[in-house]
Amino acid sequence: MNCSEYLVDFLIRRGATDVFGYAGGYIVPFMDALYKRQNEIKTHVCYHEQGCALAAGGYARTSGRLGVYFTTSGPGAVNGLGGLADAWFDSFPIMGICGNVPTNEMKGFSGIRQNGFQEMDIVSMARNITKYSVTANSAEGFPDIVGRAYNMALLGRKGGVLIDFPLNIQQADLIGR
Repeated sequence: MNCSEYLVDFLIRRGATDVFGYAGGYIVPFMDALYKRQNEIKTHVCYHEQGCALAAGGYARTSGRLGVYFTTSGPGAVNGLGGLADAWFDSFPIMGICGNVPTNEMKGFSGIRQNGFQEMDIVSMARNITKYSVTANSAEGFPDIVGRAYNMALLGRKGGVLIDFPLNIQQADLIGR
């Protein structure tokens, strides 16, 4: 099982029935994992990433459950910030899942603007409007990140969480899970 398949399975086991998203090259492995489980979780494709995040918010508000949306990297990830801000202000639970460049292409602390195509430090941008915002840097730590994000969104005063999901981590195998 790879990290994308793990995340989809995690969401299904916790009662997620719907996700909202917009396709892009850096989120394809996660989309493939959703497709494999299409009889258990429905993907609603929106015309714009902001619409995905806002739809996940509407789903959370009307169902009382976690709303989930996904986007690709760069400007796609930035377009979801409005939905996270909405969740922050109105205290409803949503999880944003943003694709990103592989971890070996990330700029790190190099001082350059970007290294990978459409690389975006979305975690820094989302930090002040989410309860938890994190980049998944390894397959080994991924299950803990997903569990923490889920719990943070739903416990106490509800709100949005964001998982920055680099391409190579989406495809990485989880050993023993």
